[in-house]
Amino acid sequence: VYIQYDLGESNAELALDYGFIELTSDRNAYTRTLEISKSDPFMAMLPYLRLVALGGTDAFLFESLFRNTTWGHLELPVSQANEELICRVVRDACIAALSGFHTTINEYRCILLNEDLKKRGNLSPRLEIVVGIRAGEKKVLRQIEEIFKERESELDTLEYSQERRLKDLGLVGNKGKSFSGNPSRNMKFSLQSLPVTKDE
Repeated sequence: VYIQYDLGESNAELALDYGFIELTSDRNAYTRTLEISKSDPFMAMLPYLRLVALGGTDAFLFESLFRNTTWGHLELPVSQANEELICRVVRDACIAALSGFHTTINEYRCILLNEDLKKRGNLSPRLEIVVGIRAGEKKVLRQIEEIFKERESELDTLEYSQERRLKDLGLVGNKGKSFSGNPSRNMKFSLQSLPVTKDE
C-alpha cells in the first residue's frame, strides 16, 4: 500500500496533521507572516516588498501610473535604496529568527542520527519530529538569508525604474549612458503626432 501525503505541506504541517515528518528538503519550511497569500510563488513576494519599502522620491515614480499597472512596474527593481531596504529587512528577519535557534544544524543532525539516544529511550518520537522540523526551518532561513545577501551584493548591476524609463524615452543608450551632443537631434518624435485641442 502506497500513501502519498499532500506534497505542499511542510514538515510542521505533517507533524500536526499526521504525527510524523519526512527528512527530505522538500518539506523544510519556515513560516513568517508577511500579509501575502501562501500560494504566491517566492518571487511574487518581491513586488509586495518593493511596494512596502517605497519611500522618499521613489514614491513619486508611480504617481502618474494607473493603479492597475503599478504591480507590473513593481516586478522589476524600483531604486537601489528600495532594493537595499528589502534585502536588509528580509535578512534581518531571517537573522532574528535564526537567533532563536540555540542548536546548530549539525547538533540537530547528531540528535536525529544518534542510535544510542533512541535505544535508551531518551529520544521520543515526538522529540525526533520536533528536532527534524527545527533543523528544516533553520536550513530554509539560512538559504533565504544567503539569497538576499547575494542579491544585496549585486545591487550595483541591476537596472532600476528611472533608467528603464529613460531608455523607453530614448534618452539613454543600452548601457545607461546619456547620449552625447545635441539632445534634440537624438530625440525622434513629430510635433504633428501630438494631440491638439481647439483651445490651443
